[in-house]
Amino acid sequence: MAPARALLLPLLAALSAAERPSSATSRGTHVPKAMSLPPARATPLAARAARERAGVTVPRQRPGLAKGPTALALSSRRSTRELSAIVPRAQGDSQASSTDQSVLPAWLPLFVVPALGGSLFGYDIGATSSVVRLLGTGSSDLGSLDSLQLGLVASLPLLGAVVASALLIGIGDKNIGRKTEMYVASVLYGAGTLVQSLSGDLNPVLFGRLIYGLGIGIAMHAAPLYIAETTPTELRGKLVSLKEAAIVLGIVGGYAAGAAFNSDAPDAWRLVFQVALPLEAAMLALNALLLPESPRWLALRGLRDKAVQALMRGQRLDMDEAQSQVNQMMELSGSDGAAEDDLDFVERTKLLVSDPLNRKALQIGVGLVLLQQLSGQPSVLYYANRIFEKAGLGFEAAVGVGVFKTIMTLVSVGLVENPKWGRRPLLLTGTAGMAASLGALSAIFALAGGEEPSSTAVLACVVAFVGFYQIGFGPVTWLILSEIFPLKTRSAALSIGTLSNFASNFLVSALFEFERERVGESALFAQFAIIAAFAVWFETSQVPETRGLSLEQIEEKLKENL
Repeated sequence: MAPARALLLPLLAALSAAERPSSATSRGTHVPKAMSLPPARATPLAARAARERAGVTVPRQRPGLAKGPTALALSSRRSTRELSAIVPRAQGDSQASSTDQSVLPAWLPLFVVPALGGSLFGYDIGATSSVVRLLGTGSSDLGSLDSLQLGLVASLPLLGAVVASALLIGIGDKNIGRKTEMYVASVLYGAGTLVQSLSGDLNPVLFGRLIYGLGIGIAMHAAPLYIAETTPTELRGKLVSLKEAAIVLGIVGGYAAGAAFNSDAPDAWRLVFQVALPLEAAMLALNALLLPESPRWLALRGLRDKAVQALMRGQRLDMDEAQSQVNQMMELSGSDGAAEDDLDFVERTKLLVSDPLNRKALQIGVGLVLLQQLSGQPSVLYYANRIFEKAGLGFEAAVGVGVFKTIMTLVSVGLVENPKWGRRPLLLTGTAGMAASLGALSAIFALAGGEEPSSTAVLACVVAFVGFYQIGFGPVTWLILSEIFPLKTRSAALSIGTLSNFASNFLVSALFEFERERVGESALFAQFAIIAAFAVWFETSQVPETRGLSLEQIEEKLKENL
């Protein structure tokens, strides 16, 4: 972990320098001129007069009255072209064209960059399966590799993601905003790809795989946080869930790249990795050009003016509404810019487990992550791939499963904000279906005795399992993780959730073959079915419905249920 920490800390320090608040601004006592709102448009009266000149009807509001949580939840987001032309752009941010800002939906750039981080994670999953196959032939320019070496090529990114998640818990987010995290992730993605694809022997390749894994860990921490904290309440569920679809599409893209460069050329495996470079460059450039910092992170740091500017730019709100929302963020979270700044790792961890609200949120978030992985998702897909390869359908079946996963994820996206569905019903439906599919798999192997069971029956259960997973656990777990934690501890708590996800994934994948050989397929899938059934109880008794609530209202709801 020491080399990884040495690699991460200089990057974080360099890229967060522009975001680091001074001691004065962090307490809200002084705002330097470069941070202040432009004088010509800095007051609500000036913004109202400008809108009246543009012909926009402006309801009068008594001065001094802030909108309460209920009014904010019911108010619509104003994103017309008239308002976007009036709202001043935050000083110091890169200048995107006003035409693009008015034509494109306001949420699009807030989603695309984090989604690219997820796609690159998925791409590595699909690409690695092809790279391991090409390296396993012994005809590559790395020579003949044994099973342990091939296993390291496949698994080191997962280890890197675990290390990054652990480091983020210790480093905290005092000076590192969500935008900076995505900068660091894109740099690590690119560096990892270059090192692993240009190295002349195995050890540097493995080091590149570890670097790429660090990027995965940071991207998967920052992406759900950024989407949840910057997008409108009514779109939050759909957009965080769509990130899962981006991961699946990345997996399919990795499979496609592996098929395109599937040749006897000794350097074919390098080209599979290098396909990711344009996406990594796009993630870095779009982050710099389009994204504001998370307004909630700025509000927590006490940077009220910058938080208002970020909301105005990211959601095209007028100044009155942006100020009202920032006031609500700071009031409900008790933010004054100083509350958590001086906590070290031990104190921050103690706060997570000692405070009843944090403990409740951590129980829900980490519980969902562990049950998502321990119910066998990576192992079921691994077993299915073995069946596909025996039938000579490796690539075709992999792409087919990827397309099916994407379709079922989009079904979940369409229902997650539906008043008749929401988070809990999707979780319960998906997990119950998984338990039934796993139980059927166990029965099929038990009834087959010592014989090989019907491949058709096994694959039917696997397809059903995948479909139910993508409706519930797949997208909704990450959505709940991005919503459930209080603002003050959200970054550290989500780091623990991400660490739990990657560590349990690694554990289940590593133990699958061992357990299968010791206890047999029937008992193994029965074990997964029991865990999935327990997950149904856990979701029923512990997970609240969060559809239609702002992040601050979710925090209030958890407090009421303590």
